[in-house]
Amino acid sequence: MNLSRIVALQTVTAWVALTCLNTTIMAKDLATIDDATISVESATSALKALGPQGEMVLANPELRKRFVDHIVNSFLVAQKARAEGFDKKPEFQARLADVTTQLLAGEYMDAMIAKKTADKDVKNWFNSNKKLFSKREIHAMHILCEDENTAKKALAEVQNSPADFEKVAKKYSKDKTVDLGFFGSGRMVQEFERVAFATKPGTIAPAPVKTNFGWHIIKVIETRGSDNVAFDAIKEEVRRKYRQKIQEDLVHDLRSKKKIAINEQSLKEIKLP
Repeated sequence: MNLSRIVALQTVTAWVALTCLNTTIMAKDLATIDDATISVESATSALKALGPQGEMVLANPELRKRFVDHIVNSFLVAQKARAEGFDKKPEFQARLADVTTQLLAGEYMDAMIAKKTADKDVKNWFNSNKKLFSKREIHAMHILCEDENTAKKALAEVQNSPADFEKVAKKYSKDKTVDLGFFGSGRMVQEFERVAFATKPGTIAPAPVKTNFGWHIIKVIETRGSDNVAFDAIKEEVRRKYRQKIQEDLVHDLRSKKKIAINEQSLKEIKLP
């Protein structure tokens, strides 16, 4: 592992800028630089920000030492930069404001998620959303048509001769992929998926299905897997999806209460210096 790449992550850079100025002696000091100190708590926070890579650092005594050395070195360089007024530059202030925003948002989101993801909360959500975790898959084919009239013609032909589904597809379908193979819930657009999963194996859906792609004639070949999945077998998967939902709900709620406008022209004109 290349430690220099790990500790050079933006999270650590931000931590150095924001937390290495502690000049009050703490109960637990990791290092001292003249009268300034680096606390164990601050270093722990920096390692936490590295995620799994932080665990790798902790697991190796040599990497722990090199990690602290990097922090000390960064502190000394930052101290020199402040002495020369570098921290007053507008470019630095803008980056510092952005890093502060990202750290604050991340800490708040983690705190909110932790409040709502006790085991009982996760299981209750699973019990109310079991369909999201179905392991049932279907093997389906489709004919994709440009318009409803063409789709109705194609449907009439395959209903009259189901065995000729692929032959009819060559005649009408704008999608060369007729056999879609097996797929589970969440893989296809909702309109298509809703009808496909409701169609019995060996049969063709009774009406064309409209999606953003066009009009579909759907034939289901077979199914495999089950809708009944034990919570304990997929507990961590459920927890991940529940965390994601909490995050999405919070952001959606916050956005719905604000008037947000994006200047498309300015977005196009953004350039790196």
